[in-house]
Amino acid sequence: MVNKRQKTEGAKKTATTTPKRITAAKPKAAARSAGAAPKAKPAKKKTAGPSAISTDDIALRAYFIAERRQQLGLPGDSLGDWIEAERQLLGERVTHGVN
Repeated sequence: MVNKRQKTEGAKKTATTTPKRITAAKPKAAARSAGAAPKAKPAKKKTAGPSAISTDDIALRAYFIAERRQQLGLPGDSLGDWIEAERQLLGERVTHGVN
């Protein structure tokens, strides 16, 4: 026969030795196989036009244009640097025959 003290000690022991784990709910196998495709990575943003250039490429070129402009002490702003970067990149595509 178990006395009252052993019952409460046993309850305390299990509460401290078995911590509860909180896990995120996983999608069920049926839901995954029912045509739900995994999410694809988003493509790079592109400007409109036949020979589109990614905004990342334009931003990088505009950064270097701005750096050079500031080193030389020339007037200008970030919008002008962006437009110049687009112009240069589009010109390089036409010159090199890349579509």
